[in-house]
Amino acid sequence: MFRLFIVDDNKYERTGIKNSIDWTALGIEVVGVFANGAEAIAQIEILQPHIVITDIAMPVMNGIEMSEHIKKSNPDIKIIFISCHSDFEFARSAVDLGIYGYVLKPILSDELVNAIQKLLNEFAVQNSQQVEKARMMKQLEEMLPLVQEQFLKELLLGDYRNKEEIVQRIAFLKLPIEENANIYVISIKANDMEKSLDNQSVANSYLISYSFKGIIRSFETEQRKIYPVQISGNEFVAIAFDSFNRFTSSNQSFDQQESIINASVEINMEISRRLNLNTTMGISKCSSELSDIALLYKQSQKAVNTRFYSGSNPIIIFEEIEDHSDIPFEEMPNLQAVYQDVKALMSFGNDKDIQDFIDKYLNAEGFRTNENYIKGFSFLIVNLTGIILMEANHTFKDIYGDDIMIWEKLSQMDTKADVVQWIHHVFMKIKEHLIELNPTKNVKMVETIKEIIKSKYQEQIKIEDISKSVFLSGRHANALFKKETGKTIFDYIIQIRIEMAKKLLKETDSKVAAIAEIVGYLNTSYFCLAFKKNVGMTPAEYKSKVILR
Repeated sequence: MFRLFIVDDNKYERTGIKNSIDWTALGIEVVGVFANGAEAIAQIEILQPHIVITDIAMPVMNGIEMSEHIKKSNPDIKIIFISCHSDFEFARSAVDLGIYGYVLKPILSDELVNAIQKLLNEFAVQNSQQVEKARMMKQLEEMLPLVQEQFLKELLLGDYRNKEEIVQRIAFLKLPIEENANIYVISIKANDMEKSLDNQSVANSYLISYSFKGIIRSFETEQRKIYPVQISGNEFVAIAFDSFNRFTSSNQSFDQQESIINASVEINMEISRRLNLNTTMGISKCSSELSDIALLYKQSQKAVNTRFYSGSNPIIIFEEIEDHSDIPFEEMPNLQAVYQDVKALMSFGNDKDIQDFIDKYLNAEGFRTNENYIKGFSFLIVNLTGIILMEANHTFKDIYGDDIMIWEKLSQMDTKADVVQWIHHVFMKIKEHLIELNPTKNVKMVETIKEIIKSKYQEQIKIEDISKSVFLSGRHANALFKKETGKTIFDYIIQIRIEMAKKLLKETDSKVAAIAEIVGYLNTSYFCLAFKKNVGMTPAEYKSKVILR
């Protein structure tokens, strides 16, 4: 039942209002009838009416004064004015005070009932809205962890910048975060998660994501709250709120960062152990400002997305790459000089020459560790080698089967080590291709290999060492040598050693063991077997035969 006050200084009129309408049928109980506003105000906190029907002109406290008081202390109470005055000033007062209805005297029961009925309809709508709000609040309470994660995701993405609003939302969502806690944001990328999920059921996919966040959350401590947020299928974020006082001492700040790094390492290991997933992590700088969380997230993203300075290290700290990331693009070295160096490498260079080239242009001191410079220089190398190939009437397609592939490969380079290895490979591949197409150069290359063997046959020489000296792979150098000579490099080494051994055996005081060592055999028995296989007799038999002659 809604509770009703009737306030009118005319006894007959207030009694008439009370008795002329079946209030019970309307769901209303008349709980107070008063002669002026002061009497009604005195009982309002005790009887707590929902509706007040009041005359405007009354002694002691008129209807307007009473309404002003009610609107300040009980703004939900609905007020209907009754008055014999219909002038503008009273109507304006009613509007200013937010009065719900205005009924003129003499009062007609139907008019008052209509006003009350409209009011009751509004109460019904409000009640329905309150019930719905209560139901939704209950659902919100049940879904609180999901709503908390959504808020934190929006916070990371920069949807909230105002500190006061952030604090209010944290309080509403019951997140136990200290306002001045030290904040770190850790971006975590599960490198092989998408491939792993391809073989999983939908239920297992959700279970893996849930387990991933559970592992992150398990590394909370008494001083540190950690909230996991899933950004996408294989990207997660851990927001760490540490209660240590960042500004107590520099040592404590260092210890705190070390603690965050250690926690990241442990999370990384636990994800690998329990979910068989490899992760890369980027750790932001520290801040005690809630409004900085979006900035910290950008820092952690920049760290996790660059392996350029960290190689295969799974934990990357933004502070360690910050100095590199802000270096402006450095001017490329003299184009003509680089062109001449590249052409020389492709024509005559050996393994040492290419290392000298890399040291000169990629390992120099200063800004040349800049990622922009290294990648820019690599693109320059591709352009120059392409020009040199065109001068020889060839293209990358002749070598790789695809002109685009070499550019795609370069764009995928994640580290400086990748770039260096790739440049070495490109020079090797191009030179091998050009040698194959140049018979005269092939003959010169074979002669170079022969000279190397003749000068080093006494050493424990390897085919790989020889091939690197002429800037070829072992397989390619061996194939080229056999094509020109009919023998493999290994057979030619044995041939030179046996020829030199035969010369030495002709000397009367020579000994087989000593000769074996001189020509590069550490094992005398192996030398004897090789000698017999190539000469048809043992070294001792050969020596005796020579002496008898």
